[in-house]
Amino acid sequence: MKVAIVGGGLAGIAAAHTLLGDADVSEVHLLEAAGGYGGRARTDSKSIPGFAFDMGAQYIQDPTTNPLTEIAKDLGFETVKEDASYELRVDDDGTWENVDTTDPEVLAVVNGIQLSYNAAKTQPNVVVAAKPRFDTQVEMFGHATSPYGPFTESAETWQYLAADRAREAAGDGAENLFVKRGVGTLVAAYGQLLPTLYKDRYKARFDTRVSAIAYGGSGITLTLGTSGTLAVDACIVTVPVAVLGSGAIRFEPALPATYTNALKALRLGSYKKLALKLRTDPAGIVPGTNYYLIEAEPEGVWQCYRLPHSPDVLVGHAAGDFAAALDAMADKDVFELFKAGIQSAFDGVYFTTGKAITNWSANPNALGAYSYTAFIGGGPQDPGPLKARSDLGVPLGKLHFAGEATNPQCYGTLQAAYFEGVRAAEAVLA
Repeated sequence: MKVAIVGGGLAGIAAAHTLLGDADVSEVHLLEAAGGYGGRARTDSKSIPGFAFDMGAQYIQDPTTNPLTEIAKDLGFETVKEDASYELRVDDDGTWENVDTTDPEVLAVVNGIQLSYNAAKTQPNVVVAAKPRFDTQVEMFGHATSPYGPFTESAETWQYLAADRAREAAGDGAENLFVKRGVGTLVAAYGQLLPTLYKDRYKARFDTRVSAIAYGGSGITLTLGTSGTLAVDACIVTVPVAVLGSGAIRFEPALPATYTNALKALRLGSYKKLALKLRTDPAGIVPGTNYYLIEAEPEGVWQCYRLPHSPDVLVGHAAGDFAAALDAMADKDVFELFKAGIQSAFDGVYFTTGKAITNWSANPNALGAYSYTAFIGGGPQDPGPLKARSDLGVPLGKLHFAGEATNPQCYGTLQAAYFEGVRAAEAVLA
């Protein structure tokens, strides 16, 4: 059997390892539009020398059940447990003070979102919560730090389905694990094992964009941009749903309505990250504490922190609509906006050379951060949007789709990508 995998992120890598573990698979071809393994799990180790800037996944979630924990051990990657606290930095008539998540006003906002979620989660096509007025900084902070806020989902609570979130599996309760050399570096290293272990049966082609997939006959033929075609017995497509939804890959025949409807509901939210090298050691920014700052224009919430194992770098995050607005700005303007807010809120913060930033919205291989299921009309009882993840995961003959977006239990995570890559590969083998 000869199999093609489209996409070199963790789903594609896991699929390749699973397929090649079966001696009946004669060839596996992995086709990746970028220049290396990783997909949205990518580490920038050059922009800030000595610092691993994870552009995608920040840490290993649910480490007791996440396959990356054992992969990290096997490959000799050192990990560090996250031990974080959360505080809002508020300007009260020119005096800056910290407000933590136990503040009654903050809890009132979070509890209000929880009540809305509880009422909506039993209906298949209702959003988590209505858009708030955002009259106060505390309201914005509570919304951002809610378990249903954009930092968790990469979309706003009024944009994604409560029922989708309700079926997520509970986490294992263990502390997240930072990977000192970067999560993206770990994923790439796992991919780089493939040609070593299976050199006679495995071939990776990077900087290779698949423009068409013909799947209607006894086999499957892929058109590889301007470099010809590839005929295989089966194909696993792991590219992000936003790329599939954009029509970047033409399917022949066109995908059935079940799949095109699923791609209308499955969307990628926005998530922005940046990092700046510190020239000073600001006492007010304690390593391991996550601080939140309100931005007035564009309106949103910054999260920033120093990692205990890399305290000389300040990392900033934004999510949801705020991140989308930042992605539309020039990088230099985003840096200046962030620095101005930080230096206003904290004393003694000065930066030196070395900076890094992401823009997944503008990356043609991603077109966004990670998936959420959107409300697309049809009324509260319309089952269509909620079925999108499982519908997309159903094999279409010998054509399979896999990735974090096809996993209802832990979508938006690296472990979901791994599990779905294995699932699709096992379906091909079956």
